[in-house]
Amino acid sequence: MSDLTQQANDRNQALIRRYQERMVDMPAKYLVQMAHLTTPATVWKYVQGACTKSAANLVMLDLEDSIPRGNEEKLAEGRANVIRAYKELDWGKRLRFFRPRGLELDPGHTDIQHVIEACGDRVDGIIYPKIESADEVRSIDATLTALEEKLGIEPGRIKLEVLIESAAAEEQIFEIARSSKRLVGLIFGAYDYWASLGLLPELYRADHPVVDQARGRIVRAAAHVGILAIAEMTLNYPTKEKTEEEKKAALAECRRDAELAREYGFAGKWTGIPAQTEIALDVLTLPDRIIDEVVEEAKLFIEAEKQGRGAVMINGKMADRATDRMNRVVLKLAFALDKLDPATAQELGVQ
Repeated sequence: MSDLTQQANDRNQALIRRYQERMVDMPAKYLVQMAHLTTPATVWKYVQGACTKSAANLVMLDLEDSIPRGNEEKLAEGRANVIRAYKELDWGKRLRFFRPRGLELDPGHTDIQHVIEACGDRVDGIIYPKIESADEVRSIDATLTALEEKLGIEPGRIKLEVLIESAAAEEQIFEIARSSKRLVGLIFGAYDYWASLGLLPELYRADHPVVDQARGRIVRAAAHVGILAIAEMTLNYPTKEKTEEEKKAALAECRRDAELAREYGFAGKWTGIPAQTEIALDVLTLPDRIIDEVVEEAKLFIEAEKQGRGAVMINGKMADRATDRMNRVVLKLAFALDKLDPATAQELGVQ
């Protein structure tokens, strides 16, 4: 090997390592996040129903918006319910998350400490609100690292998702995405984001161009490190005081929002009630027909490579390495959903 070749190789191997280190090695179960269900931690019957009966892939017990600011009694009640839920309830396959108060309300991370010290070995992760910078994420990471070390929990086991709810956070979204290997999701808080822009509430709509621009950046930043983008909640609920027509309109709005999220590449959507959860699952769950098509295409591409070809025609369309990379996104999710049998997964090199 010539000196020039060696020098180029050394430089570029360092680049390759840097690119690889940027990516998050996310356990397969965290790929299954089509429907988040958030529930107030202060209402035990809601907690119990969400954790044990809901169709959600991820349940988040909320200690932020569900508790009036400065109400220590309600905070204590909420914390106690979160701990009770982790210790007593069978969550099934649902991801077990809770949301502490944010930086301004709890700069000492007391919510995180209180819950993790009581039942940290049962917590899949936390969803942190109103993130403003990568330094804030690193601060949370440091607290979780210290707690894991103190309690003998496997380092990095407690995962983190953060809410992107301001123009400042959007501006730093790529740095935020790279700030912690604990991250498994970026969640869009569209209404708080709109408020941060100082725009009139009456002008808001889900498909507003400004909102769509933020969506695109969140999806790209999440993909940049190999984690998921999760779409915002639809706040129009089919509440009891509404007419049947108004209730149907509220759920139709939720479906439109979920379809918009899917078009933009979001892997899941926040929901607040079971009816919304069902809609998110219906829109965002990977259909069996797509899995079948992708499995067949992946097999044909592997066979083409064995025959010394870098591309193959499939149903009148050219399939190459780029096609295979897209297909492998589907295969990885199908494997996480237990919709890919072990023999096929091994044949296709899916883990």
